[in-house]
Amino acid sequence: MVFSLFRKKKEAQPLKNRVEFCITNLSLGAADAYDVLMERDDIDIEESGCTSHCEICEQSIFAIVNGEIVTADDAEALVQAIDEELKHNPLI
Repeated sequence: MVFSLFRKKKEAQPLKNRVEFCITNLSLGAADAYDVLMERDDIDIEESGCTSHCEICEQSIFAIVNGEIVTADDAEALVQAIDEELKHNPLI
């Protein structure tokens, strides 16, 4: 009898919006926004060593939401900007 290794049943994973943070930018003030967003079930958060947006990183805190850059002056404003971006351009 031959068994297929490719026939494993996988449970469907719900799609989540993706928010990516630069590690350096987290240390510059985005960490509070990160902590708030970690509590949400509709967002998958990733940290990157560098997102190659150094010019933006030097000027303000930011996150990349479903591929779009969102900036703000403080963590509270960043969370609001991320929510606004998700409202206008949701993944799901």
